[in-house]
Amino acid sequence: MSPSLDALTGKRVYIDANVFIFFLDGTPRLREPAAAVLAAARAGAFQAFTGHAAVAEVMVGPYRLGDPMVIRGARDFFRQPRFVTLVDHTPETFDDAAMLRGTLDIPFIDALHLATAAAHGCDAVITHDSRMKPALGVDVLPLA
Repeated sequence: MSPSLDALTGKRVYIDANVFIFFLDGTPRLREPAAAVLAAARAGAFQAFTGHAAVAEVMVGPYRLGDPMVIRGARDFFRQPRFVTLVDHTPETFDDAAMLRGTLDIPFIDALHLATAAAHGCDAVITHDSRMKPALGVDVLPLA
């Protein structure tokens, strides 16, 4: 699996929405690497972060299903203790995201994740999105 979880030990790592989606939806071929990343986060191998925008991305599927139990389960997933720290997107992160969108030509939501990761001192972002590029001192590590 890439990234090597050993290389992340003790680091601050932002987890992109797609990692959570692959795990929760049971996406074939990607559920296993997503599960390994999330298990390492839960075990405290690295400090895990994600933004409220990532949670909103994850919640689209449960809302689309319209099942209150699935919606509650997805919400509760992010409330687990010692799992992932949810962080805000500030006006400064939105400005940095606009700059990244304008200069690197990456999708705005990816730029927002990168800017948020940088604002919270993350060393890397784990994602399955090949359009995301390293920026603002944050490395981008592919999920698989």
